[in-house]
Amino acid sequence: MVVVNVKIFLVLLLLQCPFALNAQLLIPVTDDPFGVPLRFNADSVQKLKIHTITSAFQYKPDGRIIDDKGLREFYEFDLSGRVRFYWRTRIRGMEAKAIEHGAVYRRGRKIKSEWTEYKYEYAYDTTFIYTYYDSLSRVSTRRLCDGAYFHTWYYTYNEQGYISTQIHCRETNTGISHRDFKLGVQTVISQEDFRYEIYSSTQIKKLCLNDEGKIYKETMLVLDKQGRLIDSREAYAAGGIRISIAYEYDDLGRMSMYTYSSNAGDQLDEITQFKYDSLGRIESVRRFKNTVLKDEFSYLYDGKSTMSYAYINRRHIELGIDIVKMQVEYY
Repeated sequence: MVVVNVKIFLVLLLLQCPFALNAQLLIPVTDDPFGVPLRFNADSVQKLKIHTITSAFQYKPDGRIIDDKGLREFYEFDLSGRVRFYWRTRIRGMEAKAIEHGAVYRRGRKIKSEWTEYKYEYAYDTTFIYTYYDSLSRVSTRRLCDGAYFHTWYYTYNEQGYISTQIHCRETNTGISHRDFKLGVQTVISQEDFRYEIYSSTQIKKLCLNDEGKIYKETMLVLDKQGRLIDSREAYAAGGIRISIAYEYDDLGRMSMYTYSSNAGDQLDEITQFKYDSLGRIESVRRFKNTVLKDEFSYLYDGKSTMSYAYINRRHIELGIDIVKMQVEYY
């Protein structure tokens, strides 16, 4: 049995709950089990008629020139504004090619000696993620292709709209491409079943069942009067592991802070702070790890546009800056 972090459940809960939807385009990402770095408001995407977004990544170490390795990310949306297809590239290998330059002479005098220039060519791998929805616009399937095999997560829901079953499978594809997926061999890696005890409109206990149907973990979920998740406390039946997650919102109902604390291994405390501009757009995101500022994101907009054309991340520990430019195509 594979133990799945409570963050997976919370991410899917945020994707389906009404309080996660607001007028802004970008929605704060606390964590995503599939490594997707941005989340979008489907209503805003639909209103703006956005079809695709392509992100180009560059990195600028302090005191050095910008390093562009050709890394890209891509989002494709359906007519309802939901992300249905996403891919990202990563570097598989690198080859350095030496280019020899001769000495430079001017009026018979050598003004520059011979030198060697190195240019790098990169080989890439691509990870593809497909997302499918049920008739109520809830995530029913997410399929990840990263090499020869596919990893697929299937979700079913109870009458209250909470996840009741989560199945993780490894699959092969008999189709001609990853877009034309046809199931071949399927191996179930794990299955998790969930039960819920609803104590009130603001308190819900989630019970996680193992392969024998026994409870191995309990999570207490606390919501405010608006139905927004404000606290999650996870406890394992064995091992003494405790995980606590808290959400805070501003006066306009937008997420203002996300706090994650765990005693699994060394004590870990992570805090993410969200700041908005006067037009309600995400202006900056700051991430702290054990009180140390780790990342500081700043989003850039053109005039009053709700679509950010770029964002930068100041890495305070690695001493560098990520530069991400986004190109949008419309329906």
